[in-house]
Amino acid sequence: MKRFLIPLLILVIGSVDVFLLFPKKEHPPSRPVIAVSHQKKPSPPAPALLPPRRATAENPQQSWERLLAADGTPSEDRAALADIVTNFLESTAPDQRHAMGTNEEITRKLSDPSQMGGGAIPLNHPAMMHGQLVDRWGSPWFFHQQSSNVIEVRSAGPDHKLFTDDDVTK
Repeated sequence: MKRFLIPLLILVIGSVDVFLLFPKKEHPPSRPVIAVSHQKKPSPPAPALLPPRRATAENPQQSWERLLAADGTPSEDRAALADIVTNFLESTAPDQRHAMGTNEEITRKLSDPSQMGGGAIPLNHPAMMHGQLVDRWGSPWFFHQQSSNVIEVRSAGPDHKLFTDDDVTK
């Protein structure tokens, strides 16, 4: 029995020495938990509206003056913007039109007096934000070039989401 007791004591003492010589490493404190919010991101700010204005024979109203008019409606905004796009398409030969698809590309063309003359949307128009044309709710208009002569114009509507029931398409 003594034969087994001595090796057992050596093993126990050796284990204690190992724990004393090599202390247990401290683990770094755990990282703080960052709460993730599932709240909706804030809606873009709505642009200012243009004061109402009536056209006269001496001072006809431009389509851009109907865009975001205080006495207008979202459907009238879409119609005014569609008129501006149509004027651009009709006044520019198809071989002189570069591919346009993004809001920024179309905005540059529709606000260029060398392309649009007096029908160009002024750069300080409230419908222009960050180089894009926006609707009454501050969302960028959606343009889809369906052919060289047809561009769909769509507003995401008050929910700011495209292709939902509140979109303004007519």
